[in-house]
Amino acid sequence: MEKLLRELDSLWQKFLSHPIAATFSQHVPTFREWLRDRGVQIILSKAVGAASRGSSVAQNWAEEYAVGLVRRGGDRVLVNLFAAWLVHNNITTQYHLIKRKYVAGGESIATWLRVLRNSGNS
Repeated sequence: MEKLLRELDSLWQKFLSHPIAATFSQHVPTFREWLRDRGVQIILSKAVGAASRGSSVAQNWAEEYAVGLVRRGGDRVLVNLFAAWLVHNNITTQYHLIKRKYVAGGESIATWLRVLRNSGNS
């Protein structure tokens, strides 16, 4: 999990410069705590899902798979995960985030929302 945390930390400053982080800045510290406590497990659960669909990389190297997922997505992973976290915690709606162009579309939020709901984490 340390590699994954380091990767997320390397993207944190870029995430903070995103309009969604500025608009919902009062929630960013809580999100950061959640990300360190439970969010890493949420990201790793995506690797478990990929493993169950037959990805040998995810099966054998779950953390490396998750780090690669974050690297490929860059700060958008944090933006979309934050957006889903906001919706999951009833702070805003998916519609509001898409309409105000904080996120490109609902599919990325919906993916993270499914992961959040399936994990039972708030």
